[in-house]
Amino acid sequence: MALLDILTPIVTLALVGHLVTRLKLLSDEDVNALARFSFGLLIPCLLFINTAEAEFGLGASLNLLLGYYGAVLVTYVVAIVLGKLAFNYDAKEQSIFAMGAAYPNTTIVGIPLVLQALGDQALTPLFLIIAIQNLVLFSIGTFFAERENLSFTNIVESLILLLQQLLRSPITLGLIAGLAVNLLSIPLPAALRSTFHLFSSAAVPTALFVLGASLTRYRIRDQWQPALSMTILKLLVMPLVAWILLFKILELPSLWAAAGLLAAAMPVGINAYAFGTRYQCALAQVAAGTLLSALLSLLSVGGILIYLGSLGL
Repeated sequence: MALLDILTPIVTLALVGHLVTRLKLLSDEDVNALARFSFGLLIPCLLFINTAEAEFGLGASLNLLLGYYGAVLVTYVVAIVLGKLAFNYDAKEQSIFAMGAAYPNTTIVGIPLVLQALGDQALTPLFLIIAIQNLVLFSIGTFFAERENLSFTNIVESLILLLQQLLRSPITLGLIAGLAVNLLSIPLPAALRSTFHLFSSAAVPTALFVLGASLTRYRIRDQWQPALSMTILKLLVMPLVAWILLFKILELPSLWAAAGLLAAAMPVGINAYAFGTRYQCALAQVAAGTLLSALLSLLSVGGILIYLGSLGL
């Protein structure tokens, strides 16, 4: 599929959301309500039914997660060091900056892009990554943010709070429920499957519309240096490390490696901002990085799609 054929529907939907909000055809309350509908119902339905119907291979699954989250950890540590040396951030600011550099938008942008570029079968490895993304990244982020005052009690309390937050998330619950149905071979009536697929069909366009609408709230000008640094780490360093691990070191089916690489190349995810709200610092940097990386990802992701096309994917 040609590059423009892949990117045009994604960019167009986000652009429509951006213009509608700019023209005040929707209020902030309207956008917030649409976001709650998308992430509270539509996206969880999409994750549930695709996880329930997916076919997992244990060896490939473990290698994918090892390669992908290896790239996450390397990027996170590099960002921690950069935040300290270049911007003199404290531990919490370093961790939030690093979260922006290592947390990709695998849901709003990743799902439609992987679906368009690689097809339905590539959603299985992508959902494996999404299934534990918050748990892994928020655990890493909490460790680095609180490393100066770490104790066994603090670690346990933080992990319990994190698990409680994750279990209250509709996205996490959708993934867990889908995985349970899959592994336990629980039969779903045809009518129920059709209902979930119907909801799922609206998930991606609605989420892209919300993404475009939300970009009107961010400004780059005041935080361009950390935003640019965050964007370079997110769009260049993390995909490069992921490519080395997934394509050159670990034995993975080419489709799974490609899905992992595209996931690593996604722009900064909004959950990086959500993590920052826990500590109420570095929020402007992450917001600016979210916008800048979303804009520049058209170039970096475009290059990766050309590369994958040369491999016959």
